[in-house]
Amino acid sequence: MSDKKALLLSDGLPPPWDMAKPGRPLVMSHRAGGNEAPENTLAALRSAENAGSRVMQMDILPTLEGIPVVFHDLNMKRATGLDADIRQVALEKLPSYKEYLAPLLDFGDMQPIHTTEFKDGRRIPTLNELLNEARPDTYIQCEIWDENQDLIDKVAHQIKKAGRVDRVILGSPSNAKIWKLCGEALPEAPRILPNSEVYKVYARYLTGIIGWWKPPPGTVFNIALFTGWEQALIKHIPPGWQRLKFQAMIKFSKWLMPRPGLFKWLNEHGVPVLVYILNREEDWETALKLEGITAIMTDSPLALTKYLDARTV
Repeated sequence: MSDKKALLLSDGLPPPWDMAKPGRPLVMSHRAGGNEAPENTLAALRSAENAGSRVMQMDILPTLEGIPVVFHDLNMKRATGLDADIRQVALEKLPSYKEYLAPLLDFGDMQPIHTTEFKDGRRIPTLNELLNEARPDTYIQCEIWDENQDLIDKVAHQIKKAGRVDRVILGSPSNAKIWKLCGEALPEAPRILPNSEVYKVYARYLTGIIGWWKPPPGTVFNIALFTGWEQALIKHIPPGWQRLKFQAMIKFSKWLMPRPGLFKWLNEHGVPVLVYILNREEDWETALKLEGITAIMTDSPLALTKYLDARTV
């Protein structure tokens, strides 16, 4: 069966999502597992693969020359100490990661990652390095954070050159234009639905017209499942209107998002359901109570793997 036909299956999930089992979703490594190795590095990729994870989420931005690199923040200060937009820094001038890198979601009981303890733990890799370093059976969700036609064309070209079209997922959770551009640049590759499209799916489901919707081939349903971890984000938002707005969004999402009936419908129509960013046992337990979740995205892939192993004993 060709890769394109695999994406069109409606009686089951295409690879790698077909490896998920009831009570045993796939372990998806957020930023390749940034609680266990330096985020978005080749060191993190190796660490997550060694933990058994075969689906990575990693972030793509361009350098000054337009070279796609694996990095999340437009401003590099949090991760590197350099107060500069990565799009204004040449590849050869990219700084190293900080020696001690704080976890993304810290509840006050986590130690920073000592980046120098890892091979390639302080170096920002290019997308080309990532595609060639990853194991043949590893799938990579490349989330693009710059609405840039040239960048997306280069990403598509490098994916094709590396022969990984059938082992990538493209898009951006927050930008519908990037989602569309990715579809035009690499139509045979799966794409995550942006939030604007996700809300339309929920509206169809809640109004009873979901049956009239035909998911585009390769659709991946990627949603935030707020289980308490959002408190680690709220503390970084100054008190005032922005914090109140964020808290209102969280409250609405907690009501809207957990819909096992919708998840089941999506699975039956070949659409995997991914939930993020769950790092604690109580978060994982909440997700496992919801039928139809295909993969749990986490910063701690080894810890989640051990947790799932223990549940099946």
